[in-house]
Amino acid sequence: MIGTAGARATVTIDLAAVAANVARLREAAGPAEVWAVVKADGYGHGATAVGRAALAAGAERLCVATWDEAQALRDELGDVPTLVMGPLIPGQESEVEGVDVTVTSVEGFARLRAAARSPLGVHVKVDTGMGRWGMAADDALRVGEQLADGDVLALGGLMSHLAVADADEAFTRGQIMRFGKLAERFPACPRHIANSAALLRHPDARFDAVRCGIAVYGLSPFGTDPAADGLAPAIRLESFVADVKLLATGESAGYGRRFVAPEPTWIGLVPVGYADGVPRILSGKADVLVRGRRRLVAATVSMHQLAFVIGAECDVEPGDTVTLIGEDGGERILAEEWARIAGTINYEIVTSLAPQLRRVEHVLRGA
Repeated sequence: MIGTAGARATVTIDLAAVAANVARLREAAGPAEVWAVVKADGYGHGATAVGRAALAAGAERLCVATWDEAQALRDELGDVPTLVMGPLIPGQESEVEGVDVTVTSVEGFARLRAAARSPLGVHVKVDTGMGRWGMAADDALRVGEQLADGDVLALGGLMSHLAVADADEAFTRGQIMRFGKLAERFPACPRHIANSAALLRHPDARFDAVRCGIAVYGLSPFGTDPAADGLAPAIRLESFVADVKLLATGESAGYGRRFVAPEPTWIGLVPVGYADGVPRILSGKADVLVRGRRRLVAATVSMHQLAFVIGAECDVEPGDTVTLIGEDGGERILAEEWARIAGTINYEIVTSLAPQLRRVEHVLRGA
């Protein structure tokens, strides 16, 4: 196991769980290849460590969103098969090397063809209903035919992306059908459209490769218990009890007096909050685990602090481990539970837990 430790909290990633999830996905995908998506720093799990574990477990390729992500990954892992799934930023076409890239428009392909200096595998992305990146089918076919006769640029694949594979079977079938019809006319190359949800629910979407992200990390693409699909969550978020406090009847804790003690009540104070990725909307709705028991997050979650209810008797001590996401004593708190409370998806929860690199430019306007 690896950890990212700080003074206030620890995010731990179980790489054995990652490997087990990749094995589960390979079993479901066969004979299609499994490509592990490690964009956004591996969904907050650490792209390098997860990528290495996924490849060791049999994933054939790693997928990222940007050329910057690909460079960072390859600096650590070396010459590993990598696909940049997002369009290149204009000007990057002459810089990119050693990876496969995606073209999503005729204009983007023209820029790449004019500027590319290194041999590249090019994946042509067609929009089958996502309404985002991707060409019309006829444009994709023309680009594919040009790549089939290419020199510096070679045809690496035909790809698309599914909009509602987790929820709308009819719409998803339509996307798969449109993709399949184009694939029949397209020059020979790897074809890939399936995400985690499609792999697990739509066998006809598997084609030659599947691009799995959320399921690699043991998180459910359906927002349900991952165990229902044989997946094991890899992430664990822990902190500790910094202090305990006895509130008298009528006394409150935190901003807005969200929690007012109905009787003498012990509370525990934990030094993590929304700056650490704990959504403020969990206030008064979610639990933490202390000594194997669920304890309600009572007061308003602050920037770097939250409080939980202990009760009339204090069975908690400063220094006790607080499990925010993970298992303790047979009880589990899943990222999917937080997502339901917060009205979002588990993707957003986990990518908010680990620090992300940001480009910040400080300026003095008008100076």
